[in-house]
Amino acid sequence: MDASDPVVAPPPLAGPLRLHPFRPRGRLDAGAPALLVHEWTASGYTVRGIVGLLDLSAGATDARHGVVLPHERVHPDQVEQLAQRMARGRVDPAPILLAHRGSSALRSLVREVCSEPPRLVRTLRDQRQRWWTVTRPSELELVAEELRGASALLADGHHRYAAHRLLHASGTPGTDRALSVLVDHDDTPLHLAAVHRVVSGDVLAAATGHGWAVSGWTPTNPLLCIAPGRVVASHGTGARTLTPPPTPCPPGTGPGALTATGSMPVLALDRLLAGLDLPVTYHHEAEEALDDARRRGATALLLPAPTLDEVLSVVRQGRLLPEKATSFQPKPRPGLLTRRLRDV
Repeated sequence: MDASDPVVAPPPLAGPLRLHPFRPRGRLDAGAPALLVHEWTASGYTVRGIVGLLDLSAGATDARHGVVLPHERVHPDQVEQLAQRMARGRVDPAPILLAHRGSSALRSLVREVCSEPPRLVRTLRDQRQRWWTVTRPSELELVAEELRGASALLADGHHRYAAHRLLHASGTPGTDRALSVLVDHDDTPLHLAAVHRVVSGDVLAAATGHGWAVSGWTPTNPLLCIAPGRVVASHGTGARTLTPPPTPCPPGTGPGALTATGSMPVLALDRLLAGLDLPVTYHHEAEEALDDARRRGATALLLPAPTLDEVLSVVRQGRLLPEKATSFQPKPRPGLLTRRLRDV
């Protein structure tokens, strides 16, 4: 990375993956250290995750051996400011959001726990929240055993993760563990979507000049043209498809590793846009990107939704995704779960 780049890569976490029980405050306190199962429902999606304290004491490692894998860079000044607020307030402000592929035994345990009445139910605006506690020694041991060889993608909370690492390195007590929620992507997954771009400027000419394959204009609805491996460009009415040129895999990766022409063209697109220095706006909904482009006479660039395996493949190669490359939704509302750093 260039020394002038204002963002840095948080390191992957060395294993094993451990979620420690803790004493949540208030009505979720079961009188003994516990893990929680947190379920939230919003926008037609129901997500469940196991809540505990992620063990950070093992330190950093490389992407091939990491058990918690960041996929985005962070801004050091934001990390420093967040770390200072956490240290002053002695508070872990929100869970880090992790996504993994759970075992059948772990999935069965979560379903069994959720078959009982929840310990706490809250409805806040557009989200319903439910929590259960996991306190039986046999259940806690099962979770620990099933996570021993597991790994997870850091879906949300990169700056909180980096702030914990910074505070732990400085010797701040209570920061060797981070409040986290681990979601099973094969059970109740987060919705993983693309983030679309709107650009003012001649993107098509630049793409052609950089070896992209650009189709002719078609009157088809641009939303119907979105597909893996390509970008849909819409300016006014109709659409063109842009397919990035092949790029070599990083050294040390096998022939099956993803390239920029695989299912994540956002890698090549952001490299192209960075070289053009054009103003870019971002939209989580393709329809919003199209509306914004029409209003401003700009070009909407619509991207396919990545899969968890595609993101993990890129990260395992020792690469990170550009900012605004993925959108994990719905996220639990902030402020629902916090932890004082001295609480265990």
